[in-house]
Amino acid sequence: MRFESVMKHQFLYLFWIVLISFHVKAQDSIIDQDIKVNQQLWLDYNFKNNIDSLKVLNTQIGFRKISPNVFNRFLVLSHINLPHKKSLGIVNLEKPFIESFMLGAGIIYTQNYDADDNLEFRLSQGFKFSIPTLKGIDLINYVRLEERFQNTFNNSGWTAGYRLRYRISTELNWKKHVVKFTNGLYIPMSFEMFLNLKKSDRFNDLVRISPGLGYKFKNDWKFELYLIFNETKNNTETNNSSSDFILRIRVYNGT
Repeated sequence: MRFESVMKHQFLYLFWIVLISFHVKAQDSIIDQDIKVNQQLWLDYNFKNNIDSLKVLNTQIGFRKISPNVFNRFLVLSHINLPHKKSLGIVNLEKPFIESFMLGAGIIYTQNYDADDNLEFRLSQGFKFSIPTLKGIDLINYVRLEERFQNTFNNSGWTAGYRLRYRISTELNWKKHVVKFTNGLYIPMSFEMFLNLKKSDRFNDLVRISPGLGYKFKNDWKFELYLIFNETKNNTETNNSSSDFILRIRVYNGT
């Protein structure tokens, strides 16, 4: 069995064990609490499939838990990357300003403790462009619009909401290698803003800062660890804002 296949199966086993261990009931509800500060754990597994020589389908399978016990969230999100080949008529432009367009869809299920669960169907459309700096570091910009259709299973039916997201990110590669192991180290960083256009549910307007540390193996598998800070507004009916401290573990399938 190939190394990549072994890695994939071992991670999937570990991933589902973690999900099952967190899938427990409690007696708290975010609607009835004044949670100003919370801690969260996010896990996600990412893989891609080539549709043709240009189009790529990226998929994320994830799990998120908030503490104090408020909810467990399960999600599957996919998006198609469509490279942009045409320029905007700017002289001496080596590549188009908009590098790629993104079309996405996904399902998010939130298991609330002692409250109605929430099912969300999400659609998104966006584009990416980069800004080169003097030191050769590319700042990747990602702008997207999300349409969120939610059902809280309380006989209120479906509600629709719209949200605009903007993210700027970069990746710093480890250049001074003390030992061979450090060849795959890199530092991913991002800053993201969420702007609620039409309220659909909680967690609408927020600012997210995501410093991290990553490692890429020779077979292109990648592991990333983030310490994320969210400043959230309009998060519940009884709470205007909260500070979220998040540990996020991301795994990328090299194939």
